[in-house]
Amino acid sequence: MRGLILVYLLSALLLAGCSDHQSRATNASANSETISMSNPVTIKLGESGPDFAKRYPSMVNVVHQPAGLDFYSARWGARPHGVVKLDLGSYSLTLPHVLSLQAAQEPGQLAPEGLYEFSINTGITEPELIAHDEARLQTYKILSAILQAGWKPFIERSEPRLSGQVRYDYTLKTVSVNGLDPSYLPTLDEWMRIESRTPWSFHAPGAYLELSFTRERTLTDPAKPGSYMLTFNVKTEAEHSRGYVESDDRPRWKVLLPKLLPQLTLARQQKETELRAKGVPIDESYKDPELPSLSGDLGT
Repeated sequence: MRGLILVYLLSALLLAGCSDHQSRATNASANSETISMSNPVTIKLGESGPDFAKRYPSMVNVVHQPAGLDFYSARWGARPHGVVKLDLGSYSLTLPHVLSLQAAQEPGQLAPEGLYEFSINTGITEPELIAHDEARLQTYKILSAILQAGWKPFIERSEPRLSGQVRYDYTLKTVSVNGLDPSYLPTLDEWMRIESRTPWSFHAPGAYLELSFTRERTLTDPAKPGSYMLTFNVKTEAEHSRGYVESDDRPRWKVLLPKLLPQLTLARQQKETELRAKGVPIDESYKDPELPSLSGDLGT
């Protein structure tokens, strides 16, 4: 993840993470509101930060940085945890068991885009401890629900088009950032081999979504309960596209991206050629999502 939001989101994830499997029960916030399934906190990509904070004044914390970047966050330290609804028309999702959410709004040229990225941390279930096999099955129910809502699996443009167990094997042999196929249900043994932060990625009109889990590293015996945190990162199409350029070049992404696309395509072709030579099947049916229009104001 690129840009000014990076440092804040990473630090927030570490604070909300499960490095200490008892932290969720003890990190209660005095300002937390009890949110029921019938009254979720609704987030809207592109909404202005001040408008978001006004809708939930007693629970959204706002931090103004000297450089002008504004951070917005909310935490649910006590049960029942929060419920967050991603308002995206027919692609909307409702996320239960929410522990925290974070977002930021940039000044300058990107200010009109409002809150273009959210990171939401949740449990898999309300209880903190969960059998590893139940965590596996519940996570894949969530992945199935995302697909049923109309989201399409996404593969990075520089990565080979793989699916099913082939993609699982490739990702575990290379780097976790390559991600996994949300339609492939791993065995319990395979599930336990998946590294924390390995993503499942999706796209919908105007938005990208990434889901990953963090497994408590001291509770990995498959015969005993474990502890997991899920992280949903959702961003606008424009913010996803800016991720292909260097941080300092974010305002000029429309100028630079067309020059980078051939490099991404070539990187994928080279990897797929090597894999085909080894007899690995390539998913020819996969098509990259269309890019946003690069016309208009090339400064943004």
